[in-house]
Amino acid sequence: MGKSNNVFMVGWEYPPNNSGGLGVACQGLTEELANQNTKIKFSLPYNVSSPVAHMDIIGCTHPNWKNNQKINGTYGPPFFAYSQEFAETQPMGSIENSGYSFDISKLRKFPESEFEKRVNEYAKVVSQAGQAFRDDFDVIHAHDWMSFPAAEELKRKTGKPMIAHVHSTEFDRAGLNSGNQYIAGVEYAGMNSANHVIAVSYYTKNLLVHKYGVDANKISVVHNGISKLNTPPDFGNHHFAQKRPVIVFMGRLTMQKGVTYFLDLASEVLKNIPNALFVVAGSGDMYHELLFKTANANLSASVVFSGFVRDKQKNKLLDRADVFVMPSVSEPFGLVAMEAAQRHTPVIVSKNSGVGEVLTGAQMIDFWDIKKMSETIVGLVGDKQYSETVVNEQLKNVDSQTWKGSAQKVKRIYEKFFLGK
Repeated sequence: MGKSNNVFMVGWEYPPNNSGGLGVACQGLTEELANQNTKIKFSLPYNVSSPVAHMDIIGCTHPNWKNNQKINGTYGPPFFAYSQEFAETQPMGSIENSGYSFDISKLRKFPESEFEKRVNEYAKVVSQAGQAFRDDFDVIHAHDWMSFPAAEELKRKTGKPMIAHVHSTEFDRAGLNSGNQYIAGVEYAGMNSANHVIAVSYYTKNLLVHKYGVDANKISVVHNGISKLNTPPDFGNHHFAQKRPVIVFMGRLTMQKGVTYFLDLASEVLKNIPNALFVVAGSGDMYHELLFKTANANLSASVVFSGFVRDKQKNKLLDRADVFVMPSVSEPFGLVAMEAAQRHTPVIVSKNSGVGEVLTGAQMIDFWDIKKMSETIVGLVGDKQYSETVVNEQLKNVDSQTWKGSAQKVKRIYEKFFLGK
């Protein structure tokens, strides 16, 4: 079971009210930490309708949020974790050289979007709730930038050490070129305030060192794991498009995820496989732009936009896929690639992704190398033995990449750095 730890985690989303992999990662990690004798209080900016068995959920809602829209009978986050609706992008180089001030008090004086305002309101509510439980936890563990201000405030009020767990950065979300300086500044301040930082990959650790100036010795890498399937994959059965090869993209429709490269890839593959069907699963701020791009490239008969999918729809799509492609410009991890591999689908991932560090059986290709990606897809679709070899190598990776192992690494960080054990 391991040594007993008491942890106050600051979160922002949790399944089923999640917009992507952040909530999934929090679920997998906390379940295994609980199995290893860790007592967790987990704050969320909304109230859940039913308790979570393995930890105490603390709903930290602000009075200004009383008109939040209900989702599945409960109040969801004030805004989803990676919504682009309120983000204003600006050119941004390395933070250390930008001339930007990162003093917390000055950050708070910048004009706030509604998203930023609610993050700060969340910090106040979490701080109040956390202080009431100050004798019940040894360490504060915050997940991504939306939670950092709350964790910093709680650290100041209680004197407890803080871990900043980085699942994604503003540099990733902006494709390493531009982004919201306020958000990047909050990330910078949070990581510098933290006693220790967890990065989800060495790819992310390198970015934190070179873009945010975080001391490499302060960062531990803990790759995400993947949960065991509740039901076996139904691969090989053609649930739809029975006579067409199906190539799938799944993720937010943003510049970061490289979805425009996926459409360029479709044009190239169709030269060799005219009946190929490309499925774009996800939602995001580039949706209409991508529709126009599809029409202008005469791809409308070959590209389907499914919208955001989860649970059974998601599993069925991954089961059906002949190839899964993740052409991200910058991907801290990329849990969906592991999920595709788990369902016996050959995977192509960008070299700019953390998941490639553990999913070594996948085909790793530069996101911009449309020709090589196209040739690989044609090979996987046309050569069954090649496809099966890739799938089998990927399954070996999936079997060894568990949330249990990830949780053990996090436990060692708690004990080595904070608990004196």
